[in-house]
Amino acid sequence: MQISYFGLSSFKITGKESTSIIDPFGKDSGLTPPRGAADLVILSEKGNELYSWTSGFSGEPFIVNGPGEYDVKEHTITGIPVKDKNGRVITIYLIEVEGIKILHMAHIEKLSLSEDELEDIGDVDVMLVPIGANGVLNSDEAAKAVNFIEPKFVIPMHYKMPGLKIHADTEEKFLKEFGNKHEKMDKLTLKKKDLTVEQPMKIIILEPLR
Repeated sequence: MQISYFGLSSFKITGKESTSIIDPFGKDSGLTPPRGAADLVILSEKGNELYSWTSGFSGEPFIVNGPGEYDVKEHTITGIPVKDKNGRVITIYLIEVEGIKILHMAHIEKLSLSEDELEDIGDVDVMLVPIGANGVLNSDEAAKAVNFIEPKFVIPMHYKMPGLKIHADTEEKFLKEFGNKHEKMDKLTLKKKDLTVEQPMKIIILEPLR
C-alpha cells in the first residue's frame, strides 16, 4: 500500500487492486489539481463544487461523501461526522486498506471525539493531520491530536507550500513540537507485516505530486 500527497488535504492511496483519492481540489488553490485513474473519491465536506473536481479522474470512481460505512473493493471506510465551531459538519475518515488503518482528519479545527468514537477508531497506523491553522488545526492542537491518537506514522497536511494561494502556516511549527524529528520522502510504502507494536512514532513529510 502506498500513500502519496497532492497538497492541502488531498492524498492518493494505492492498494493492490484499487486507488482512492481524498479531497481533490481545484486550480484556484494555486496548486496542480489531482488527476489520473481512481476507483474511489473520498470527500470530507459536502458541496456541489466538489463534484466538479472529480472530473479529472478517468473511469467512474465511487464517491464517498459523508458519514457511514463503505466497503468498496479493498477499501473499508468509516465516515465519522464532526462539527466545527461554526456548526459546519465535516467528515473524518478511518480507511483500512490491506489491513493498514489510515485516519484522515479532514479540515477540523479542534479534535472532539467521544469515548465511543475513539474506541471504534482503535489503533491507527497512519494519521493524516492538518497543521496549518486558519480554518484547520494549528500546530499546537495538531500535536495534541497526534499525542491523543498515538499513531505509528504521522503525515502532516494542509500547510504552506510553493504556489498555494490559501493562507496557511508552514510545517516548521508543528515539527518543532516533536523536536524536528522527521523524514522526507516522495511516497510512503507500507505492508501490514512490517508494522510492529513497539516501533516508535515517525513523522513523514511527503513531497507533493506534480
